[in-house]
Amino acid sequence: MAETRKETVKLQGTARYWQMELETADETEKDWRERGRNVVSRYRDERDADTYGAGLYKQFNILWSNTETMKGALFARMPKADVRRRYNDNNPITRQVAIVLERALEYGNEVYSADKPIKAAIEDYLLPGRGVVWVVYEPIFVKETVQMESIDDDGNMVMIDKEEERIADQRCYFQYVNWEDYRESPAKRPEDVYWKARRHLLTRDELIEKGFKNARDIPLNWSPEPTEGYQEEYSEIFSRAEVWEIWDKYTRKRFFISKGYNEVLAEDEDPYELENFFPCPDSLVAIRTNETSIPIPEFTLYQDQADELDRITTRISNLIEGLKRRGVYDASVPELSHLADAGDNDFVPSENFSQLAAKGGLQQVFQQEDIAPIAQVLAGLYQQRNQVLDTIYQITGISDLIRGSTKASETATAQQLKAQFGSMRMRKKQSEIAEYIRDLFRLKAEIIAEHYEPETLAAMTALVITPEMMQIMRDDKLRRYSIDIESDATVFTNEEEEKRTRIEFLSSFGSYLERAVGIATKSPDLTPLAFQALRFLMGAWKVGRNFEDVIDRTEATLLQQAQMMKQAGRQPTEAERIAAQKMQTEMAKEQLKQQGKLADIQARERASGNKVSTEAQSSRARAEAKKELALLESDMKIAEKMNEEAKDELQR
Repeated sequence: MAETRKETVKLQGTARYWQMELETADETEKDWRERGRNVVSRYRDERDADTYGAGLYKQFNILWSNTETMKGALFARMPKADVRRRYNDNNPITRQVAIVLERALEYGNEVYSADKPIKAAIEDYLLPGRGVVWVVYEPIFVKETVQMESIDDDGNMVMIDKEEERIADQRCYFQYVNWEDYRESPAKRPEDVYWKARRHLLTRDELIEKGFKNARDIPLNWSPEPTEGYQEEYSEIFSRAEVWEIWDKYTRKRFFISKGYNEVLAEDEDPYELENFFPCPDSLVAIRTNETSIPIPEFTLYQDQADELDRITTRISNLIEGLKRRGVYDASVPELSHLADAGDNDFVPSENFSQLAAKGGLQQVFQQEDIAPIAQVLAGLYQQRNQVLDTIYQITGISDLIRGSTKASETATAQQLKAQFGSMRMRKKQSEIAEYIRDLFRLKAEIIAEHYEPETLAAMTALVITPEMMQIMRDDKLRRYSIDIESDATVFTNEEEEKRTRIEFLSSFGSYLERAVGIATKSPDLTPLAFQALRFLMGAWKVGRNFEDVIDRTEATLLQQAQMMKQAGRQPTEAERIAAQKMQTEMAKEQLKQQGKLADIQARERASGNKVSTEAQSSRARAEAKKELALLESDMKIAEKMNEEAKDELQR
């Protein structure tokens, strides 16, 4: 008896082993799939034709109503990829890598209508309880004939033609997987799932086109379910091969098998080379418990109330059928038979009017059925139906404000509280959808970074792809350390909120930018700190990324100017120049005063014989000193005047 997986595969064969795995998964989820089909049938309101009509069973399709409401609340538009540098550093290469991946993701969203598979998966999430989207990568190869050098038998160099394959195009897109076509290994935790599979229904031509081994021998073992008017020969025309694409995390291989066929159709080694191997995130599950990964359809939580709603609706319909004006009349007055058919302002002639009057008039010869009790019962049924609806809304978390049905008598505060309560209960589901789409973006970005050629990326993004950028994208660790991939909100865009955000950004950004430039001008050494703080402030707004280039260039310019001033020597400002000139004048004035005093002392000490000559010389020295002092005082007054004018100019 085989005890290990390898032993089982060796004993049973690879194809048979995977058929056993699929059969186990089918049996494990059998009850859930049956419940899921019933829920979808209820949503589609699929009933037999003979159940329609007066007096028969009626339905109030609350499931359809709630599902459509939830669709709009959970997914209003396709979110945009938000790729940023993981750390807000000044690294132009990682910034370009982030821009390339973001543009590539946005290109795929627009070209391949990414919202359609998301919407389909959300419908499965809301009805049977599991939604799945697959990320598909398709390289398009073409064959070309190229000339190559070769050596012939005589040892001569010759040119030969050789056929080679090259990648002509690369595609990566989301693909919806129907909940009935998806299987996974039974597990309690999503991280314990070790294989995932999806079903393909392929024609014989498609089997051959995909290059499966022994494609003509693969049985066409699937046909549509017979319907009214279905003929037996249609089975052969519409038959398909039920092929399962299985991704095995244990061996990191992809297998293609067909049920009932004991050979593997194809086997690939790690097709996408993804870090977590699987080409899809953990499934969207409506209600999950810790004991099993089998989903629970949300409708089952209020199906009893939905059945009660249908019973009340059926009773209301039946009572309305009986709510008619009916009565009896005296057969001796034949004119009364025409009274019921009379129109407005029509009077029916009577041959024995006196006899009718003698009997007390119409009140005595005609009596109608009392329908007041029926009307009272109907009023009670309508009230009861509203109470059941309120119960369902409480179970599902759909508040009346979100559904757009508020009372005019309610205050604005009451309506706001309802909206907050509804949004709180809805927030968990919205978060699950947003995280699922984010994970899809991350898978797609990983495939693009790992497999796309530089030429393809350049054509797709209109950017120059450098070897340094390709090195970061090709390296799992470098890419993971350098960039982060998120998605914006999936709910309705609030235009007023967006306008308010832009105004707030421009106000904060403009105010701090002015201060940052001022700091850089006065204290060049603080320029890096000021601009790093500016980047930190700007990171709070996504729109701020549009200004990254401008900020980088501005910082570089200011740093360059500061370096040039430092090398050339700092030039004094006008105010500093005037102050220095005033100080020099004061010093010169004081020096001249001291020189005048020294001349007087020297003159008195000279010999009396030289008295006349000495007094003349001393007089001339004092006169020259006074003259220079007067000139300096004049210069100082001019300097003071210029200083006052400079201060006034600076103040203005």
